[in-house]
Amino acid sequence: MQTIDVGTEFYHRLANRDHKQGDGKHTAVEFRTRFLSHLDNLEAWKSPSEPIMLNFKNVKKIGPSFASEAFGYFMTYVKPEEFLKKVQFINISDVQFMIIKEELKSAYKGK
Repeated sequence: MQTIDVGTEFYHRLANRDHKQGDGKHTAVEFRTRFLSHLDNLEAWKSPSEPIMLNFKNVKKIGPSFASEAFGYFMTYVKPEEFLKKVQFINISDVQFMIIKEELKSAYKGK
């Protein structure tokens, strides 16, 4: 099982959607491309695979725009429940997880 220490391997403050927001560094687009690009196709969601564990132990903050762009983006392929089976979060605060779940839910348009 692949585990990514998000705060150490990427950044501790997850706030910028893209290069136009904030200081333009450590963006959700960059995160998605670096760690989740292999999921950016329908076939990846159809085939069984080990879940990816995102360890939030060293993450201090996550903003809604980051969560929307990094994770909500994938709602074009799957429902939030399916996403959370393949991409799992550990050592995450209730507030951080609530932000992610809300962005997944608001990004999902139904199929």
